[in-house]
Amino acid sequence: MSKEHWMRDLPPELRDMSIINLAIPGSHNSMTYGINGSSQLAPDAEPAIRRWYRFFPCFVRRWSKTQSSSIVEQLNLGVRYFDLRIAQRDEKFYYCHALFAMEVFEPLMELRRFLDSHREEMVVLDMQHFYELTPNHHQQLHKELIQLFGHRLYSTADGSLLDCTLNRCVEMQRQVVIIYRRCPIPLPLRFWPSFAWPTPWPNKASIKKLQSFLEDSLLSRQPQQGYVSQCLLTPTGRYIALRVFFSLKRTARRVDRKLYPWITEQTPGPFDPKEQPRVNVFLADFVELKDGQFCNWVMELNTKLEMGPEMEEAAI
Repeated sequence: MSKEHWMRDLPPELRDMSIINLAIPGSHNSMTYGINGSSQLAPDAEPAIRRWYRFFPCFVRRWSKTQSSSIVEQLNLGVRYFDLRIAQRDEKFYYCHALFAMEVFEPLMELRRFLDSHREEMVVLDMQHFYELTPNHHQQLHKELIQLFGHRLYSTADGSLLDCTLNRCVEMQRQVVIIYRRCPIPLPLRFWPSFAWPTPWPNKASIKKLQSFLEDSLLSRQPQQGYVSQCLLTPTGRYIALRVFFSLKRTARRVDRKLYPWITEQTPGPFDPKEQPRVNVFLADFVELKDGQFCNWVMELNTKLEMGPEMEEAAI
């Protein structure tokens, strides 16, 4: 399977399944690869980060970047779900994670070009957090996003998320789902609200506690919702202080290695309200590690849907 065309290459029966019932790789804080040596403190930086930045800006940059690959590189690895954090500065919109990254629409233009040349691929843009945006800023951002993606947006007027299949979206020329969370003004019909696609934050610095959280929180998923499993640690100040010469990338390697058994035993697909909920999106830091092994693990889960329940049970 070609990773850059993996949705196109799915078997017909999976292309007729809702995207909320497929296993989809996602990247956490997707645009932090834009953080560089000139990046300044962003509004979401905690007080401890601000103190460290005064004396150790390189140290802060090392723990603020969660991705090294560009948006096109992530797309070519198979990432189809992007976790976005946005701040406003001088009437412009920027991505951020303690530090400012690039302007919002630079990588989104690259994304649009990718979609234009990959007509049978879809992406989900999760506008996860906003910092220092007024209602007028939100209104402006709505307008610019709609102008950029136009007819490509799968809107709430097109049907439910359960109706959002790859084949149907190809027919309708829809390629983008935008989730817009915590908005202080009414959402346009083109966007989906938070409850449509829950993304529980683990906020754990221990891999053992992270796995327990992932298992427990998945039980709350409803059949009509998308769902995100965040396979990542949230380092505390103490965690970082004890690992001064480490980096978030090293932490990501440990998480991948330890969570591999749990991830690969999961199953996507539809489920009834009385059944055990199944998985959908998986988020990770540094998705390019070992040639995108995390993305490979997640995409491979979809082969369980091809097998059918009897063969899947026999394989286990």
